[in-house]
Amino acid sequence: MFGKTGAILLSIGNLPPQVSRRDLKSHIQTVIDDLDDSSFRFPPAIRSCSILRLTNTATGVVSHRGLVSIQPARLALRLMDALEQKPLRGLNLQVSRYRHSSFPVNAGSPMVSMSELLGDGAQVGVVNWKLDLVSDTGLHKATGPHKPRGGTDGAFAH
Repeated sequence: MFGKTGAILLSIGNLPPQVSRRDLKSHIQTVIDDLDDSSFRFPPAIRSCSILRLTNTATGVVSHRGLVSIQPARLALRLMDALEQKPLRGLNLQVSRYRHSSFPVNAGSPMVSMSELLGDGAQVGVVNWKLDLVSDTGLHKATGPHKPRGGTDGAFAH
């Protein structure tokens, strides 16, 4: 009845501008609290919360994804729908279970691994991406090639 107790990593897209890791974690905790489920064997926990900045190195276009580890796994699965239904700063989030291909990439063919996402494969037509761990989403503005702008570089600031 209790289900899986391990953690699941969620991929969270469509993050609004100027959202910090702390803001994202607080929003997720609020949604967890609203679920009001006391049937878990262990107390629900957000094990980690990170924001990734993905920069297309050819165009400078920047996008952000949250990666959040939730325990227990059963909670994480219920949380996916609940997070999509509770907007963060007016934007509906896109939530999925993290897989290597969780990141939507506007290339001619679908990406199926992190190495393809980051562009270290020798495949024709694949966009090169730069991946940074950041403390907030900054402004969603493209600033031209080789001058990405997004979150601050203080990735581990609290």
